[in-house]
Amino acid sequence: MIGKEFMAQWVKERDEAILSLDVAKFRQFYEKYKALGVYKSELPSDEIVEASMRQAILGMANPPKEAVEEAKKWLRDHGLNDDPWKE
Repeated sequence: MIGKEFMAQWVKERDEAILSLDVAKFRQFYEKYKALGVYKSELPSDEIVEASMRQAILGMANPPKEAVEEAKKWLRDHGLNDDPWKE
């Protein structure tokens, strides 16, 4: 079973990797936790990871306002839904 400390560290590192908007940094985070058994699958293409990082920002509990604004703009500019949880 995964403990609270492990989960807190994972969330912290995940959020840092996502908010960096750096695909290479996110891939490094993912591979670290994949080696620990948290993830099983491979990540998709950089383009999909980049879009997913921005969608993840919109799903965070308390993301920085600037990050939300940038994520929404980037998603719209790339023809993607800037409110991925709305039908």
